[in-house]
Amino acid sequence: MNPYLILPLFALFINLWLFTYVLALKGKHKVVHLYLLYSGALSLWIISIILYWSFLPFHWMIWIFKISSISWLLVGPLFLEFVFAFLSKNPNIVLYLLRGLALAIFPITLTTDWIIVGVERKYWGDMLIQGPLYVYGINLLTVSPPVYAIFLLIFESRKEEIGFRKQCYLLAFGTFLSSVLGFLTTVLPRILSKGDLNYPPLSGSVSVIQSACVFIAIAKYGFLEIRLEKIALQLYAKLREGVILLSASDDLLYWNESAKEMLGFPKATPTPEKLDLGKFLEGFTRRPFSRMDFKRKFSETKKISSEEDMFPSSDSVYLEVSKSEIPISGRDLGKVYVLRDITEKKEASERINMLYSRVIRDLDIAREVQNTITTRDFPSSDKFKIFSYFRPYDRVGGDVLNCSESADGSLEILFADVSGHGISSAMVAAMASISFNVFSRKGNKPKEGLLFTNDLLSSVVTQHFISAVFLKYDPNTRILEYSYAGHHAGLLLRDGQTLDLQGKGGVLLAVGTPILEDFQIQLKPGDRVLLYSDGLFEVRGSKGIPMGNATLVEAVKKLSYQDSDSLIRSLVSYSESFGDGIMTDDLTLFCLEING
Repeated sequence: MNPYLILPLFALFINLWLFTYVLALKGKHKVVHLYLLYSGALSLWIISIILYWSFLPFHWMIWIFKISSISWLLVGPLFLEFVFAFLSKNPNIVLYLLRGLALAIFPITLTTDWIIVGVERKYWGDMLIQGPLYVYGINLLTVSPPVYAIFLLIFESRKEEIGFRKQCYLLAFGTFLSSVLGFLTTVLPRILSKGDLNYPPLSGSVSVIQSACVFIAIAKYGFLEIRLEKIALQLYAKLREGVILLSASDDLLYWNESAKEMLGFPKATPTPEKLDLGKFLEGFTRRPFSRMDFKRKFSETKKISSEEDMFPSSDSVYLEVSKSEIPISGRDLGKVYVLRDITEKKEASERINMLYSRVIRDLDIAREVQNTITTRDFPSSDKFKIFSYFRPYDRVGGDVLNCSESADGSLEILFADVSGHGISSAMVAAMASISFNVFSRKGNKPKEGLLFTNDLLSSVVTQHFISAVFLKYDPNTRILEYSYAGHHAGLLLRDGQTLDLQGKGGVLLAVGTPILEDFQIQLKPGDRVLLYSDGLFEVRGSKGIPMGNATLVEAVKKLSYQDSDSLIRSLVSYSESFGDGIMTDDLTLFCLEING
């Protein structure tokens, strides 16, 4: 065996391994396709060198040289065409010219002696004897394309991102190295020795360096489709969501069965090369968006079950479409669309809106009911006056203010605050109000009234508790009896002073039977008793700090010179100002003013 064959055999092995690897994983991209053509031509060139150096019958060699010349004539133009595709650059006149020259010189080589005159046997194998146009042809088709390619790779990639620029530099380096070695070992010696060679030419074998650099570039920059992508496509096919992958020019690269079904694409229709989603979705836009809802233009009529008769159902189909750009290969970007059928969600939303409207109407009715069981028109007398303010957090609230007058002119007042707010608190407040109406007819002590409410509601109310004050005032004796059930102290405004209405007691409905006490105070003309719910002082300032009861009491002291109606309104305004108009709970105030 000729020992010099080791070099081209090794080069052939490397190039065929790269060629086979890319062929096994290749995608549809033009860059990969052109690499395979270039690598195939290079492999034929190396195989030709192996034949040249195998000492075949001498009379065969002239035709072997002439026929195999097509390989080295095409390698240069094919590599240059690969570079144009890698740079996403449109072919120019230079590339067209080189293509034409390569195809034109081959028949000249076969039919004349202008390129190859004959064959000479050397110690490493057979060497062609060059014709008058050989040096010009090899310089034009083998040397000039790599030189032009190096120029393009360096200057066309200057404004690209760093990752792509590195791959261009790698291609340029591999091309430069293989071209220099090939020129120094093949072309230059022939020029200097007038066509003779004294050692083996390496131009074909060293070109594998260029091929290896091309492989690294396309692999690192994502032109190759790896097996994991095929697995991902299989997973996409089984997803319930629709998945559509389009190129930048709307070429349909992939879609799964769910996408076809959601778009209403006819099953018997062939898959289109391009996909215009605007034909399937109303109002579809090409402008950038991340997620939008669209109505499908064509839909199947949905059957309405008997359970849905109370709600209107539409036969329309609504799709939620998510869109994002995705790199397909190299610098090419595609668009991936994920489709979700939200028809049921849309219908459910419409039902929720209907139910919400009904709930709002029911709340309005509940508010009217609460107004009927909450005292708004208080007893009038020349011995006292009553002032109040009530505003629920929501349409209905959990504050209770009830007042009744007995036959002898005595007043019984329940001022209570149910924990929480909203419908459930309003229901408990209504039950407490009814309990008060039942007990107030018996004329017992305030403590007993609160215990009666606790016993009556404890068996049915488990998620709320009640803080309350029960007042009993006799205008004839001006004696005020009262009992606290976990409520903060009321205020007594007397002679320009603001005093606490002393007393305390356990919260109702909290644990078992609360410990309560009766308290009594002698009032005099000019006194005012002020009660308020915690919604007045639990508002938070701009820094999130709550007002607190102590701050409110200080405000009452400063505003106590005002008449009762003005005082209540000023306190509400003060609370709203402190909390920037944001309420946190129901708001209720009560003021009993003693006249004489």
